Amino acid sequence: ALGGRGRSRSRPRARPRGTEALDGRGRRPRWGRGAGRAAGRGGARYYPYAVADFLLALSPSLFLGTMSVLLVVLGGDDRQRILGLMTGGFLTSLIATPFLGVTWTPQSFAIAYASGLLLGWGLFDQTVCLRVLGVSRTMPTSTGLQLVSMSLGGVLLFGEWRQGASSLFGAGAIVALALGVWLASRHEKSESADGLDWPRGIRLLATSTIGLVAYLLLVQWFGIDGRTALLPQALGYMTVALILTAPRFTPWDGPADTRRSARTLRQMIPGMMWGCAVLILQVSADRVGVATGFTLSQLGILISTPAGILLLGESRTRKEMRWTVLGVALVICGAVLAGFAKSLDPA
Repeated sequence: ALGGRGRSRSRPRARPRGTEALDGRGRRPRWGRGAGRAAGRGGARYYPYAVADFLLALSPSLFLGTMSVLLVVLGGDDRQRILGLMTGGFLTSLIATPFLGVTWTPQSFAIAYASGLLLGWGLFDQTVCLRVLGVSRTMPTSTGLQLVSMSLGGVLLFGEWRQGASSLFGAGAIVALALGVWLASRHEKSESADGLDWPRGIRLLATSTIGLVAYLLLVQWFGIDGRTALLPQALGYMTVALILTAPRFTPWDGPADTRRSARTLRQMIPGMMWGCAVLILQVSADRVGVATGFTLSQLGILISTPAGILLLGESRTRKEMRWTVLGVALVICGAVLAGFAKSLDPA
């Protein structure tokens, strides 16, 4: 049919199938950057890709939650657990780095190595705390303390959460995390709780939090991305493992050097799981964002806390069980709020 000026009124050409969710340059938008808008314009065809990104970002929490339980299940003393854990992480970094296409400057390598020393210190004290207080008490408390410290570090050092609604969500995250840590660490008078070395456990939680937060803030301050820092950090925490697991620094495990053992080799399994979790976290951060990826990685306490109670036999009274469940829920809520507050900050 012809129009009023003789031009054909043909039907508009249909877009090729599967391109409805593409952006203006013909690319699928990343999760959180227009994905929802693109999906809304073209239907639901984009969601399988978004779900895949979400599941990839969630997988580190599965590794991290299982790792802390395996460290105890596989047995061994603190030297064997720490050396096996860090050796497994080091081997994973060594294997993966050639495929990441990274380059270093002397400054970036030195700073990343220094952050690895801090990471090694934090992991050392956290692993010892697993024995002193147990997995179900250590992991939710440690996770909450790390999230609170990272959030405060972001506010004080990098000016985060200072615009718009991000400050409100950030304040809510701090409150939820603080309450969660307090509840998860509460205990009442009982044989199981009184038999724990609480002063040493609290000291180990504090020092491990300093190391595990300072190493992240250091590389963030100098703008070093996770892939570039991966291998130098591994060299740093491997240095710490070789030094601090010597009998001189671990007298509670006896005078004999027990590191050369089959148990140390077995402990490399959770070490490689930890290394894979760190690697996946770096990859998924490019797809879902650093804030979302870091938040999802903290959900491992949903595995480690009940596993410590049910599988490892870490006893609780009725009140302590309620406190622990509520504390874990608040830590998860605080982690989600912190990630959301970060996503509201201007780029």
